[in-house]
Amino acid sequence: EDVYPLTPMQAGMVFHGLSQAADGVYVEQVTFVLDGIEDTGALAAAWQHVLDRTPVLRSSVVWADVPRPLQVVHRDVTLPVALLDWTGADPAAELDRLLAEDRAAGLDLGAPPLLRVALARLPDGAVRVVWTFHHVLLDGWSVFQLLTDVFAAYAALSRGRRPELPTRRPFADHLRWLAERDPAEAERHWRSVLAGFAEPTALPYDRRPAPEQATRSAQWLSIDLTEAESGRLDEFARRHGLTPNAIVQGAWALLLSRHSGQRDVVFGATVSGRPAELTGADGIAGIFINTLPVRVAIDGDATVAEWLGRLQAAQAEARRFDSVPLSELRTWTDLAPGVGLFDSIVVFENYPVDDSAAAGHGLRLRDVGARETTNYPLTVVASPGARLSLELGHDPALFDEPTVRRLAERLRAVLAGFAADGDRPLSRVPVLPADERRRVLVEWNDTAAPVPPATLAELVRARAELAPDLPAVVAGDVELSYRELVARAARLARHLIGLGAGPERVVALLLPRSAEIVVAQLAAGMAGAAYLPVDPGYPAERIAFLLADADPVVVLTTAAGAAGLPPTAAPVVALDDPATLAAVARASGAPVTDADRLAPVAPEHPAYVIHTSGSTGRPKGVVVTHAGLASFAAAEADRYAVSPGDRVLQFSSPGFDASVLELCMALPNGAALVVPPPGPLLGEQLAAVLTDHRVTHALIPPAALATVPPDAGLPGLRTLVVGAEACPAELVDRWAPGRRLINSYGPTEATVVATWTGPLAAGRGTPPIGRPIPNTRTYVLDRDLTPVPVGVPGELYVAGGGLARGYLDRPGLTAERFVADPFGGPGQRMYRTGDRVRWTGDGELEFLGRADDQVKIRGFRVEPGEVAAVLLRHPDVAEAAVVARDDTGTPQLVGYAVPRPGAVLDPADLRRHLDAVLPRHMVPAALVPLDRLPLTPHGKLDRRALPAPDRAAVPGVGHVPPGTETEQVVAEIWAEVLELAAVGVEDDFFALGGDSIRSLLVSSRVGAAFDISLSPRDVLVAHTVSALAELVEDKILGELERLALDDGTDQEL
Repeated sequence: EDVYPLTPMQAGMVFHGLSQAADGVYVEQVTFVLDGIEDTGALAAAWQHVLDRTPVLRSSVVWADVPRPLQVVHRDVTLPVALLDWTGADPAAELDRLLAEDRAAGLDLGAPPLLRVALARLPDGAVRVVWTFHHVLLDGWSVFQLLTDVFAAYAALSRGRRPELPTRRPFADHLRWLAERDPAEAERHWRSVLAGFAEPTALPYDRRPAPEQATRSAQWLSIDLTEAESGRLDEFARRHGLTPNAIVQGAWALLLSRHSGQRDVVFGATVSGRPAELTGADGIAGIFINTLPVRVAIDGDATVAEWLGRLQAAQAEARRFDSVPLSELRTWTDLAPGVGLFDSIVVFENYPVDDSAAAGHGLRLRDVGARETTNYPLTVVASPGARLSLELGHDPALFDEPTVRRLAERLRAVLAGFAADGDRPLSRVPVLPADERRRVLVEWNDTAAPVPPATLAELVRARAELAPDLPAVVAGDVELSYRELVARAARLARHLIGLGAGPERVVALLLPRSAEIVVAQLAAGMAGAAYLPVDPGYPAERIAFLLADADPVVVLTTAAGAAGLPPTAAPVVALDDPATLAAVARASGAPVTDADRLAPVAPEHPAYVIHTSGSTGRPKGVVVTHAGLASFAAAEADRYAVSPGDRVLQFSSPGFDASVLELCMALPNGAALVVPPPGPLLGEQLAAVLTDHRVTHALIPPAALATVPPDAGLPGLRTLVVGAEACPAELVDRWAPGRRLINSYGPTEATVVATWTGPLAAGRGTPPIGRPIPNTRTYVLDRDLTPVPVGVPGELYVAGGGLARGYLDRPGLTAERFVADPFGGPGQRMYRTGDRVRWTGDGELEFLGRADDQVKIRGFRVEPGEVAAVLLRHPDVAEAAVVARDDTGTPQLVGYAVPRPGAVLDPADLRRHLDAVLPRHMVPAALVPLDRLPLTPHGKLDRRALPAPDRAAVPGVGHVPPGTETEQVVAEIWAEVLELAAVGVEDDFFALGGDSIRSLLVSSRVGAAFDISLSPRDVLVAHTVSALAELVEDKILGELERLALDDGTDQEL
């Protein structure tokens, strides 16, 4: 009867309908109950009558062997109507069964009609109607119009009369109106709206979609606002001249911003698309809707009402240009080829099916329901009424139900926040419901615990009084009991006091890892001074800086250390100098008290100063107090299960604050501190030290632990603490069985450790960093210092008793990093770590990486640590690291991998592994196998020592001609569809101008050329000629194998 092109919206639906036919994408199921139906045969005839007079209902789709997909209107089409009897059955169970079977049957887009109806008589005499149709035919407004026609036709036919229905313009009139539109003004508008948009808005996925994964909103969760909540929203809308649609869109935009951390968010919105300029448009049956981007700038300083008003005005302007194809809009952005504009959509249903269409014909409509599956992973549907109804459709492969439920409750909280105060700044609108806010701020931070009012030196002296003869320090041939340790420290402390050491003063310790530095650390504390560790292995320039920066009253070192010491204003004391030895020996070993010191010691006085790297290249000295150190020491004994007589390894060099953890783990608890000689401690040497010295407790960074041979066993190592960097799951699986394995996290500014896990178990994946330690609070905040929702990345802030005083003589930097705690008491502070984390549902923190480690690749923000975690899941990879390099002038990810023993790594195999899991922009440009990862002296990954990849390992750009017959055929079809002279086998489909509509044509033509079934998504997933040719050959081989089995042959093909 007629042939015309598909609208862009229809073409998109056809693409997804063909690609995801098994998922029932865009197959609509409308169900309702009708009272007053005497004759179901007449009702069936009414449906057929409406189909006969409505061209769009007799349409099908053609996409093969045509330049562009078409819709064809057929003259004679019979509507499939199933007449069912449920009078003796359970109607609810029968409905569920019918809906499932009906959805599984699907709809063949090429075979009209693209709809069917089931009419079931119920036990109460009413009729249950199930109307299934493809969304490519109709939108929601058309459903209402056509049901009105069906009810009118039934009223006439049941009385023996011919139906007289209102004349409706055909859908073809709308297509002709579209064709006459001048696209230039619309293009100018949308280019302006989308200028600079290069990064899609991230969703809070539980599982990121794989590259080949088709997404869909297949499961739904509903929440209804109460009448009181809805009433407050209505009053808010009236007071500020806002539409409910603008309010819901604004709430979703703010929620996306708080979840993604982005201030510039984009989501989709479905618009009616029925132009006022087209006379009779409201009466046309067809699909007018279009999905368009809504780009929203989150202005935290604007008032809620002002910001929503701007959003409403922008959307009103956009309605003038709402017929533009989404595929064309995408080309007017800076998005990389193949990247979609958005992954979530908002639908505002302002045409619900109600009883008015039936009541005029003596019928009653009730129990209305609809089921739909869209191709978006997240869909929000709002339906107005006395109570605003919200439905969230989601892809269960990507979102867990608790995540979606939390999203729904947060959306509800934002709407309530809007209605409560339209004059408040947008940044102050709460996203968290009250119970979730209380959980993340209060319940998960309920860590208060008693702390003894003592310095570390006093804690060690108290332990010496309880067990004076237990070994305290074991260093080579030197073994000190607790009695000997505190006596030697007291003598040295008195000597230091004589040299001017005391509270608020610094004693520099230019000493290697040894028994002497342990004595010196305690001596400085007994004198009331802070110790400054300076590694003798540092370059002279760094040593000179540290001493000048800290301005110590004395430098303790050895004769060898003094000989190489750069010039310093402080007196230098060599501990092995005979004169020093004699002076110290003459001093009393009795306990040092405030009467002996230059001034009394207070908890707020500095205990030590440790320098950390600074972003400007200038190290910054972190000043940690006695109070912070005492709080940490008190917490360690229980978590690390330390008892008198245990043996703790001093793995860390003194200049690294992990050495403080080891000191506090051992000495206040009666354990022996095992101090190996200076130098790297890795691999078999580390295993030998642990075994030979019967070490029971150790803190070992993951990179160093990975060097220990897997067969080392180490049965005596009862407690193993990992920290300082992310711990791979593989290390947990290897080392957790048979011992207490704890993952810890903490910046130097929070006294070594801020969070820790309980004992870890194997097989649980990448470990979290745990919960805040006693007397510590942790907050996950956005840039406005607002708590982010559970599961959402944010920056970690640490508060509580372990917080450092600040940076030595750097008041500006201290004020920048140590800020007022808005959730604590007066005068309390919190430290901004610069680390990205998120809360898990059970109150643990997951480490995501440094905020400044994020890089932009092809417009996307990428966390290299996330890529490394996937690389580590390869069965042959033992260690992995991913960094961003700009050796080529453009930032690129480079992956480094160390094989498991006996394995050989193939970069191509590693790439296939990553391709199967990660989006293309997250797959490193080069993958470099290494024998081992380079480490710093502290046992952490040395990123600067990672080698640059061989340029040949980085894929280049260039024409690669077809090499097989299959590649030749596929390349020719691509060139024809994309209107290009030639296509290389490694050219990217999207980069060449391909899109979902062209993938329809490619899939049908390639499928026809080789007599195989190929979906449009196959083309998009393969995205190169070589990959698609390989898929074609796999499908041909599979078909030959199937035919051989059908023939009963068992010969190899």
